[in-house]
Amino acid sequence: MENKKRRIWKILGLAVLVLAALLVTGFSAYMIWEQAPAPPVLAASPVKGREQKNPGKESSPVWPEGRQAGVYTLLLVGNDDGNGNTDTLIVGRVDSYNHKMDFVSIPRDTLINWDWDIRKINAVYWSYRLQGETGIDQLKEHIKKLTGFEPDCYAVLDIGVFKETVDALGGVEFDVPMNLNYDDSSQNLHIHIASGLQRLNGEQAMGVCRYRSGYFNGDLGRIDMQQQFLKACADQFISLGSIPNLPKVIELLSQGLDTDLTGANIAFFLRQALLCPSENIRFYTLPNTDDTVRGLSYTVVDLEQWIPLLNEALNPFEEPIEAEDLDLVYLENGRYTGTAELLGAWYFARQPEAVPSRPQTAEPEPEASPSPTPFQLPEFSFPPLPGESDSAPPEPEELLPVAGGKKILAPSRR
Repeated sequence: MENKKRRIWKILGLAVLVLAALLVTGFSAYMIWEQAPAPPVLAASPVKGREQKNPGKESSPVWPEGRQAGVYTLLLVGNDDGNGNTDTLIVGRVDSYNHKMDFVSIPRDTLINWDWDIRKINAVYWSYRLQGETGIDQLKEHIKKLTGFEPDCYAVLDIGVFKETVDALGGVEFDVPMNLNYDDSSQNLHIHIASGLQRLNGEQAMGVCRYRSGYFNGDLGRIDMQQQFLKACADQFISLGSIPNLPKVIELLSQGLDTDLTGANIAFFLRQALLCPSENIRFYTLPNTDDTVRGLSYTVVDLEQWIPLLNEALNPFEEPIEAEDLDLVYLENGRYTGTAELLGAWYFARQPEAVPSRPQTAEPEPEASPSPTPFQLPEFSFPPLPGESDSAPPEPEELLPVAGGKKILAPSRR
């Protein structure tokens, strides 16, 4: 009996050792497979190019001179409005050494320095795609104009991959702040989600992140909701200490994204999220003001507030980014100007406001001038002869015919 018990304990002990070995081997294999993106080699200075501190010195083989070591920049793009526009744009900075992540949302209507009739940043990607270009290269160039650097890597996420990923994660617990109801048959978009804490599946999570019709500030309200949702995701997985169904999630993202990241790179960034304390994952929105130009609504960069936030949250360089390193449009004393040459300045000429027409009233007709009085000879009469009464009218004088048909006055009969 004792020999049998010993044999059982030996078998259990061996099983535990084998399981531990498998876990260690699997974790080691995961760590070996996981790979950080290669640090950029040519992105060591901002958009206009600033001289290096030591021009003659060779750059580090890992991190170029002027770059903060261990810091990566990302461009995350959501192709989510059903019309090809990229209505979700997020620029991120991941500090893998200090375990910090910062993300800045770029509003879809952000005004860019672009000589086109529509100058919204969400139109860049598909405008160039339709011309046979990549779209993402041109979008990265405009992000560089706004931030002073070109993102190290990018990922374009469509609606289908987003929903599948949330479902693979087992859903996300989220406190929906209000009832969301919206229908748009043209996009096959139907959102009906009750308020309150609940576990959202992929379809519901998509609705939460796309909904904007009920916010008084439109797209900015949607950005705030997206940030709350992403923060809830991060908090949930950080508290768990793991990401559910991680291999499936990595497979979905690596195969479904338009990205320059490998599956190993995606695994690296997911693990970085788990290594960050919750308070070190922060979200911001590009400081802005609203304006209307040529009948279109725009979000205009608030340059004064943007520069300090840019350096605090996104700058991957050792030196601060300045306004002269950017190429953007902003308002100064009510007039549009640029940190570089303002392209198509005609676009911002203030169109004259229509002068309201004055009511058409009938002008009074001029008063008729009195007709001139025809000239009249004054009345004249001879005075009465002696012996005649003043009141008796004079007798008419008689005309007598004479030779030649003429007449003469007859002599008086008095």
